[in-house]
Amino acid sequence: MKVLKKGHPQTQKEWSVEAVCTGKGNGNGGCGAKLLVKADDLYETRGHCRDETYYYVTFRCPCCQVQTDLENVPSKIKSGLVYKTQEQLNRE
Repeated sequence: MKVLKKGHPQTQKEWSVEAVCTGKGNGNGGCGAKLLVKADDLYETRGHCRDETYYYVTFRCPCCQVQTDLENVPSKIKSGLVYKTQEQLNRE
């Protein structure tokens, strides 16, 4: 293939979502702050019931430190998340 005229380089847009601090999935009690949450702000949390483990995508509000679970996060983002225990979060 021969390039007749070079095009412009493609840039990959960083994923983000507007979210409200609600504490959903974590006892509620969020402060209501409206936040722009990026993939770097997310981590995986887990819940257990009987023999099943449930996985959640979670962020911690910078205003009140309450955690909120997000839904509808692309699987590409979910696959790169790090699991954090409550003990690890308490140390941060």
